[in-house]
Amino acid sequence: MWHYVIIITFIDLILIIMFSTLTNLYWFIRYTRIKSVKRKYYRLVTKEKKRLLEAGVDKEELRLLCRHLSNLRNERAENRLIAYRKSRQSCQISGVNLFSDLT
Repeated sequence: MWHYVIIITFIDLILIIMFSTLTNLYWFIRYTRIKSVKRKYYRLVTKEKKRLLEAGVDKEELRLLCRHLSNLRNERAENRLIAYRKSRQSCQISGVNLFSDLT
């Protein structure tokens, strides 16, 4: 039973690492009041989203994550992201199959 807990925390760690840059950029967008600086961070977010999509991240999960990160008080966005991740529970982390090389 404890092996299952280690796997879940490992998967959560991978997700945190994968989306940490995006999370940081959205933090700057939320707390910056200067419009030109906000535009700069939106351009960086677009670049990061493009990089993640090219790396194989699921497009819908990325969309839901960005929707949640843009407004952390939006409970519906968070609940939809959690529900989407639960519905996709298998041997995948954000659309990237961990065990694809083993077959």
